[in-house]
Amino acid sequence: MVEYKVLSTFNENKHNMKASIRLLSTIIAISAYFFSCAPTKPTAAKKDFLSSKSLSAPKKMKLLLKNGHPTLPLTKEERLKLYNAYQLKGFQPFFNRTSASKQIKNNWTQTITKAAYFGLPSSRTIPFKESHPLVQELLLHYQIGTMLHDLDSGFIDFQNRKFKPRKYLSFSSNWLTSKQNTDSILLTRGPADTNYHYFAQHLYHFCDSSKFDTLSYQLTTEKEKQTLAWKQLQKALIGLGYSDESTDSLGLRAALKLYQKNQGLNADGRIGSATVLAFAQSKQDQLYHAQISLDRLRQAANKPATFVDINLPSFTLQYVADDTLRALRRIIIGKMDHPTPELVSKIYQIVALPYWRVPSSIARKEILPALKRNSGYLQKEHMRIYGAGKKEIDPKNVNWKKIKNNTFPYQIEQDPGPWNSLGLIKFEFTNQFSVYVHDTPNRNLFGQNFRSFSHGCMRADDPIELGKLMLTYDKSGDKINKVSADSLQVLIDQKIHQRIPLRQPIPIFVSYQTVCADKDGLHFYLDLYEREQDLIALFRSGNNG
Repeated sequence: MVEYKVLSTFNENKHNMKASIRLLSTIIAISAYFFSCAPTKPTAAKKDFLSSKSLSAPKKMKLLLKNGHPTLPLTKEERLKLYNAYQLKGFQPFFNRTSASKQIKNNWTQTITKAAYFGLPSSRTIPFKESHPLVQELLLHYQIGTMLHDLDSGFIDFQNRKFKPRKYLSFSSNWLTSKQNTDSILLTRGPADTNYHYFAQHLYHFCDSSKFDTLSYQLTTEKEKQTLAWKQLQKALIGLGYSDESTDSLGLRAALKLYQKNQGLNADGRIGSATVLAFAQSKQDQLYHAQISLDRLRQAANKPATFVDINLPSFTLQYVADDTLRALRRIIIGKMDHPTPELVSKIYQIVALPYWRVPSSIARKEILPALKRNSGYLQKEHMRIYGAGKKEIDPKNVNWKKIKNNTFPYQIEQDPGPWNSLGLIKFEFTNQFSVYVHDTPNRNLFGQNFRSFSHGCMRADDPIELGKLMLTYDKSGDKINKVSADSLQVLIDQKIHQRIPLRQPIPIFVSYQTVCADKDGLHFYLDLYEREQDLIALFRSGNNG
């Protein structure tokens, strides 16, 4: 009985506890409802100091420079670059409400939007959004400084293949207070080099008169798939206005030849690798190549008074002596699958009637197959073959068919003479690629526009006269080279092999400029080794550094 009473009391307490909990929950819910419906006192929004009527413009400017603002995309370090300029002015804005000031601001704004005209990527500029006039002024001021730095020092890190970080360069405050041609100010920046300023001026006018589209065509070479290649070509020629739907096969080939001629290619009417590359380049890509080339000039080291300069895409060699252009030569360079390297070295000797030691790669891939077909090939080409210890071997005593294609245990050397692959003269300079400048027996190739035919060396047109010029200007103090220009001609005429050391080695620069300029305008060349395609991709990406 006692046990029942205890249990009953426990159940009753448990019931009461549940009821109390339900009552408490109901009270809380009702209170929450009334509180949610009751009017709330608004919290005071944090006031933006730019909209404050009690703060003067100088005070707002100082706060902007010290503390920044959500609408001002400049870091503390970047704002600090501007701080000193405004501190000297008592933090007064440069652009006030006068019509003259508004015009100056508008001029600079227009100049910045034309960054491409000055050879700079548009991605390097900060977009002007709707913002407070003081914020706009700081952005404008900072961007003028960063454009100046890019124009003076360059914006591409060519070694690491990326854009350099943007940096600010201070400038005269007079630029922000006096009416002047703001475009002209930027055009005068950069190296004090005539070619650079020709380039800058012509690029400005090129941008001003061109429409830059991204239209390009992906073609296949005839060698890969002939039917597909011509089908793709027909579409490309129609798209570029060289033909129409009614053009027959003969007309298409004629249209292709005209296109090739206009692009500086060999007008052979064939769809080869160079032609495919040309069709893949848009007008916008042309602009990117020009901007890359101009930036190379900005960052180029000063040339000495005497040097040889070779530009691979233009197939040209220049010889400058005593700051005067003495010779301009057409050259032949490496095939697209045997590219000529870029390098800097010094020509230390000229070789009359050179021997040619055949590189092992050429011996394996080209001479060995010829020997397998005809063991008399070497004699016909005035070549000798040597084994271990440079012991000469009779090629007829070798079973060439047993020599594997990926091996060649011999050294081949070609005798001097007009048949020699190096021609009658060679210019030697130290380099890790085993390339040099030389003559060639195949001089008819200089008549081609696109001269990409060698295994990597550079063949020069009229090289004997070039050698004579070098000897004429080869001086060390009052002493001249003991071998004169006339003596070189005698060596050539009498077919005498001789090495002629230069008293003063001539610096040689082998470079890669796909766009060049002279007083007449810009000259565009094919990126035949595709060495700028990664940089073109960088421009397309919108990366700003």
